[in-house]
Amino acid sequence: MTTAAERVKFRCPLSVTSQQKAKRELNEDETTRKEQLVKLQQLIDTRPDIKFRTDEDFLIRFLRAKKFDADRAFKVLVHYYEVRRQYKDVFTDALPSTVLPVLEANIHFITHGRDNEGRRVLIFKMENWDVEKFGASELTRTATMLLEMLLAEDETQINGIVVIGDAGGLNMGHITKMGPSASRKMLDILQNALPLRFKAMHFVNEPKLFDTAFAIFRPFLSEKLKKRLQFHGDEFGALHNQVPSTLLPVEFGGAVQEYDNKEWREIIKSMTEEFIENNKYGFPKTADTLGGKDQGADAAGGLTGSFKKLDM
Repeated sequence: MTTAAERVKFRCPLSVTSQQKAKRELNEDETTRKEQLVKLQQLIDTRPDIKFRTDEDFLIRFLRAKKFDADRAFKVLVHYYEVRRQYKDVFTDALPSTVLPVLEANIHFITHGRDNEGRRVLIFKMENWDVEKFGASELTRTATMLLEMLLAEDETQINGIVVIGDAGGLNMGHITKMGPSASRKMLDILQNALPLRFKAMHFVNEPKLFDTAFAIFRPFLSEKLKKRLQFHGDEFGALHNQVPSTLLPVEFGGAVQEYDNKEWREIIKSMTEEFIENNKYGFPKTADTLGGKDQGADAAGGLTGSFKKLDM
């Protein structure tokens, strides 16, 4: 049986500039990376009840999210699998084909570039959400899978993401769908179980009804994220100071004429096999056993195939 140390084979693919930022902000260097990967592998060995992905490309995401504290990273990693067992409406058969109808509605939009801090920018457009067609679980599944896709990028793991919520068109149907239970579930997954650095959350075009909706949503935000909230109304100058207008749609005072995520739809569709493989991990189903012949793992318990790196 291989030891945790013998299973560590990660090679850092970052540029010199990104490595410097990772060292400065995340405590990441070659020595720390190797030491904490070994420690995380050892912690994984204490939970034989969970079928973990153990390829280093995957594990490094959790370490970066928790500034290379293996104990904290392990808690998030375990919760990553706990939510998959708990929220079956979100994660059962979670494949790109199941979220394409939501993506085609352009409720979610990823900008075609990064902001000045190297962060991905994700926009959520409330008025495009037809509650007669899509429930809260479908939107949560879509957001989760988009973020999993972006987490394949080392630059995103280090720099994080910015979320912009366009609240224009908010109505009582949205509030009813995103009640306390749905809001808690969504934030438990996105905020607590994904190894992602949420660097800012902006809201624009907030109607009077927004206060009612936000009162439901706010209690489930972490204290750190609450401090990163910004509200702009229909004045976009402060938003442009943080997110370049060249990345934003014209309705935000930006330069992007076409609000469409067709490019990202094609990318997530191309990752279907990676999602299929990732779905094999977690708490085994009743009929499964750890070590079953169809696990898709190598002799050391590692993933034989992992999410490919995005190069946008």
